[in-house]
Amino acid sequence: MPSAANAASSSPARAPKNIAVVGGGIVGVCTAYFLAISPHRPPGSKITLVEGTGVASAASGNAGGFLARDWHGPATASLSAMSFDLHRKLAEQFGGSKHWQYRSVDTLSVTIDGQAEPATSRSPVPWIPKGNIQKHSQLGTHSTTAQCHPRLLTRFLAERFLREEGCALVLGTAKALALDSDGAPHMLMVNLKEDGSERIIDVDTVILTAGPWLGRLAEALLPSSAARGVAVDGQMAHTLLLRTKEPTTPHCLFVDLTLNDGAVSEPEVYPRPDGTVVICGASCAVDLPETAGDIIGDPASVDKLRTQAAGISPVFSEDGGATFESSTACFLPIPDRGRPVIGKVLGMEGVYVGGGLSCWGITQGPGTGLVLAEMVLEGEAKTADVSKLSP
Repeated sequence: MPSAANAASSSPARAPKNIAVVGGGIVGVCTAYFLAISPHRPPGSKITLVEGTGVASAASGNAGGFLARDWHGPATASLSAMSFDLHRKLAEQFGGSKHWQYRSVDTLSVTIDGQAEPATSRSPVPWIPKGNIQKHSQLGTHSTTAQCHPRLLTRFLAERFLREEGCALVLGTAKALALDSDGAPHMLMVNLKEDGSERIIDVDTVILTAGPWLGRLAEALLPSSAARGVAVDGQMAHTLLLRTKEPTTPHCLFVDLTLNDGAVSEPEVYPRPDGTVVICGASCAVDLPETAGDIIGDPASVDKLRTQAAGISPVFSEDGGATFESSTACFLPIPDRGRPVIGKVLGMEGVYVGGGLSCWGITQGPGTGLVLAEMVLEGEAKTADVSKLSP
């Protein structure tokens, strides 16, 4: 967590007084929150969170919420470890087990093959019958993997942000960014969601955190030379939320699944402490829509996910007493270069980006918000090494 002890010799070129964070997913909300509570925040400064549809309305609201500390490559290892620990600290500080269902978990890789002979070994997961799992291995323990309800976490931190003086949420779509004579941000034009009217927000610092829409937003707001370094698009995936009749245990599963008809898939299973189970997968090739409010799931993909759920365990089927509460679709933010983009935009004073976290957005979201706040207010990232992620 940021504190006065984190003060260092470096500092931004100018003290930001009017900061806009564009994008209300977990990265944007965490960025706004850590800016708001930082001891390095200039007195009298204003922070505006701009969100087109609603806080946590896209992947940050519909993801499985799985967290892993040490599953990451060299470029993101430092960020991921710091952010995983930050999740735990936030949960300890604010009662995360109560407010956003945070808990540590065991994580397994399991192979289930409906065409193979039933296994003879005991099932490592109480809610999957003996014989279903042909192979399994431990991927993570209670010290290295955890989970949360990402929508509840993101909205909780958004509420904490709005309690701070000079902080506001504007629901609308950022359409244009005016630069001053030095090429720094001057005014941000937003089309308000409520009535489509235009609102001008005075800014001297802008942070773009728009998830899969980050690339489009950069193209709309920034010079083409700057936007080229922020190429991020989206890939659709689906989530099934069901409630089981029998209680589950804190085991998250990455499943190599072969159904009786030979269909192969790799769903992910995340039981939650409230008695629901999230099953994620069924990616499909669909163009990214204009806004999160325009996302429509693919019915065939949802049907596949329901079939896969029943193939994993009978407790996930209607015959086994499960009730299907909802299905959602969202887009993973996929960076063209294969790794996230976090930092100051090349050649622009006062413009930062944070995104392209792919399937690790929930794990890395709080840490990304913290290092962006450090860059803006202290001149550099202090708590994690994100040097390989600069745009």
